[in-house]
Parts: sequence; structure tokens; C-alpha cells
Amino acid sequence: MLYKMALIFCLFLGAAPVNVYPGVPSEARILGVRNWVAPDHLRFVVDIDREANFRVEKKEKEVAVVFEKAALPGELAGLKLVEKPGLKSFCLSVSSGGKVRLDLHLSDNLPVNVFKLKKFQDKPDRIVIDIDLPHPDETAGQKTTEAKADKKERVVVIDPGHGGDDPGAVGEKGTYEKDVVLSISRKIVDMLNKTEGYRASLTRNGDYYVAFKKRLAKARKNEADLFLSVHADAARNKAAQGSSVYCIAEGAASSEAARILANNENLADVIGGVPAGDQSDASDPIILNMFQTHVKNQSRTFGRILLRHMKSLNGLKFDDVQEAPFYVLKLPEIPSVLLETAYISNLREEKLLKKDAFQKEIARAVTDSIIEFLPPPLRDEEKKEAAAPAIFAYTVRRGDTLHSIAASHETTVKAIKELNKLKSPDLLYVGIKLFIPKKEMRQ
Repeated sequence: MLYKMALIFCLFLGAAPVNVYPGVPSEARILGVRNWVAPDHLRFVVDIDREANFRVEKKEKEVAVVFEKAALPGELAGLKLVEKPGLKSFCLSVSSGGKVRLDLHLSDNLPVNVFKLKKFQDKPDRIVIDIDLPHPDETAGQKTTEAKADKKERVVVIDPGHGGDDPGAVGEKGTYEKDVVLSISRKIVDMLNKTEGYRASLTRNGDYYVAFKKRLAKARKNEADLFLSVHADAARNKAAQGSSVYCIAEGAASSEAARILANNENLADVIGGVPAGDQSDASDPIILNMFQTHVKNQSRTFGRILLRHMKSLNGLKFDDVQEAPFYVLKLPEIPSVLLETAYISNLREEKLLKKDAFQKEIARAVTDSIIEFLPPPLRDEEKKEAAAPAIFAYTVRRGDTLHSIAASHETTVKAIKELNKLKSPDLLYVGIKLFIPKKEMRQ
């Protein structure tokens, strides 16, 4: 009954062309509301033109955010029905005294986290409501990866950069980096999952933001053999072009360009709207100290393979792997690389990045690089062959000599004599068995 009364009340207010009650000073103006779904939560965002005072009211299957004094454009007022997991509807309304109220009607008693984000770059002040979803669905189109003591596949986690409130770089024609890299990443995962011996998954498979900590946690949970973060570069110099590859730096960046890029990419948690407590700790010395030298060398090795494959496709910005302190590469135990596929700020490369054919070429170059760096594990029959003795028996026939036997089996007389402890070739008789070394023993 209360819900029906709220519905009628909200609809009535929705028809009123009122921004704020007369004579009431406004502290903030509601600019708009947005929402999107991630696998583990539904995010609801209220954009406001300045920092605002508000309180949160929670009861069964409902949560309300009440602004003490604010202006609400008439077109935003009223009840909105939505078809989103965890949320039935929301209502924006104005009450006496200039209070603006946002009521969210949930589908169940779900955990809700409400926090504010201060204005940053082109993002206004925001109030964020995260509604936790009880049973996160596995990302569509991916093979689920379970930890196994004896892994039979190479596990790769592909990380499309940015997402949600963080569009990444934007091209002159309005192309969003977050959209391009998601499309490319999906193609990489699809190619790898169609290749025997490989299992790949995405850190995100939609237009929502995933905190750095969650991206890294997924790689660890899946026991990944490789982590690759996919991006599209941008620069003030519109002529800048080419692909580049980065791994983490233990200290200073390898170049000023790498330092600037890392600084920009590391702001993603702030732009994407991650609560302060969940953001990556840039000053955490333990993680950097943990970073093992051999893992970093593996990252650099894969990066160079990737550069070689990308060079023939698009040309390179840098001929060697660059280093910078990227938060998203802080995986001490897993080889991790960041790929800048092309410059979205370059008009020619922006056009290329939008083309499905070019995206497939990038995906193929990445897939081939991964296969070269991580050869597929041996199949059961190959394991048996590998475990078999490195020699085989040959029965001497009439007319055989050590020279003829060695020649026919692509080995040497010396190898046969040493293996069989022969002192003289005259001791060769018809019917006796000789051990012949396999190719891997023929040095």
C-alpha cells in the first residue's frame, strides 16, 4: 500500500514543471541520473553541479538518498521503472523545504553502499549507489576458470581498459577508448578459447568500471599464466602514431612519455568512481618489493614478442618495451603487460581502430604472441612419448654395418658405440640387438 502511494505521489510530482519550491535557496542542482550493471553489482549515479549535503535512509528493499536543499529539473522528477538486476524502480521527488529525495525500490534485501565523489577533470560531483548482486553471473561467452593442481591449459586474463564512467581517451570523431578495447579484447578471448590448450577470460565484458584491485584479483583467482591490459593511446600531438608495450617499473619510468602515460592510466580508479578504501595504494612498497625479477623478465620477454607481431601490423611508437609504475600491472607472481594498440588521437589510427577487420588483425597478432610465449601444454599422448626411453632397440640384419645403421637412423657410429659400449665394429653379429639413440640424444 505504501509503495502504491509513493508511486502515485511520484507520478504527480513528475508532471509538475517545478525545479524547486519558490523562495527556497538551493545548495545543489541535480544534473542527471545514470545506471549500469556489472557482474557483481548495479551502480546508480546522481550527477550534481556542486558538493551537496545528503543523508541515507535504508529499510527493507528500499534505500533513499535525501538532499537537504537542492534543485530538481522537472523532467527528472517522477517514478521510473527499470529492468535491471536488483532494482525495480527509482523515484526523484521534491518535498517542502527544498528537499530532493531519490528513492530506490530493490528487488530484494541487498547490501547497498552509498558514497560521494568530488568533481574531477570533466566529471561533476557525484553520489554513487552500489547495489551488490547476490549471484554474479559468469561473463558471457567465456570459459570459467577453476583453480586446479594440475592445469591442463594455459590461462590468460585479458583486461579491457577503462569502462563505465571512465571512457579513457576520446578520438576526434568521438570514438571512446573503452568501447574499442572491449571489442578487441573480446576478439582475443574468442580466438584463444578456440585454440586447443588455452583458456581466456575478461576482467569486464560490458560498459562498467572495474577497480584495479578487482582486475588483479581475477588474475590471481584464475591462476593466470599471463595478464594483458589492452588500451588505445592518446597524445596532444595528433601526428603521434604506432603501437607500444609496457611492463611495470620497480623505480622510475623508462621515459618521460611512459611516466605521463602511467600517471594518466593510474587515475582510472578516481575517474571510474571507486570508493577511496577500494582504490589501489600507489605508495604500497610491499607490492613493489615482492615483484620478482624473473617475472618481470618474463613480462619483458612477452612484450618484445608482442612488439614484433605488432610492428608488421601498425608500426611502433617505441622499438622496445617501456617501463612505468602502472597500478594495473602490480602482479608480482604473474607476467603482466600493457598494450597500447594504436593512437586514438590520430585521425587515421582512430578510423582503423573502429574497423572490425583491423581489430581482428590486432587480436590475431596478440593471440600469436601469446602462443609463441606460452606454447600449448603437452597432450596426454605427447606426455607418454616424452616420458618414454630416449633409445630404441634395433636387430642387426645380414649386410648391416655400424656405418649403414648409423646413416639409416640419422645418428653416428660414435653414438652407437658409446651407447652399446662397443670396442670394435668387428663384434657386430646378425641377430644381436643394438640400442639406437633418438634424435634428442644425438648431439
